[in-house]
Amino acid sequence: MRRIKSTTILLFLFFLSGCSGGVPEEAAIPGQEKPAAMETDHSLYKHFIAVYGEKKPLLTGVNDINDDGREDLIVIYQDTAETNKMIAIWEEKGEVIFSEPTPAPVENYRIEWRDIDNKAPVELIVSGSKGVNIGYAIYRWENGDFVNIFGEGMENCC
Repeated sequence: MRRIKSTTILLFLFFLSGCSGGVPEEAAIPGQEKPAAMETDHSLYKHFIAVYGEKKPLLTGVNDINDDGREDLIVIYQDTAETNKMIAIWEEKGEVIFSEPTPAPVENYRIEWRDIDNKAPVELIVSGSKGVNIGYAIYRWENGDFVNIFGEGMENCC
């Protein structure tokens, strides 16, 4: 029985990596030194460094998350040796604001933007894994917070 479960999980992972095109270029690959795609020249990135300087940034994403016509910054960073977090940084009335940290995948993390409901703002899709656990979440930005509108498995990969 255990062998069947292991084989099923392995086949699922092969299928998943085949359907997704493999590991995304912007994701950090465990054990490799290749850096993740980082928007280090973004004007809001320096604010992340100033506040979270001791945390290792892993991946960034840029988009207008609050529909104010300006680019905002999403940062996935290593919070502890076993956990990652995600925050949003944006400007409002000349002030730089940080969202509350949200759990993020530990490995193979990826940020995508999709207009799920055909209304602004655009939704944020975060996916990734932790060991054999794979998960994703679709977030909508509401009143300065990420609201998880749909997802599966994130509690096991964050």
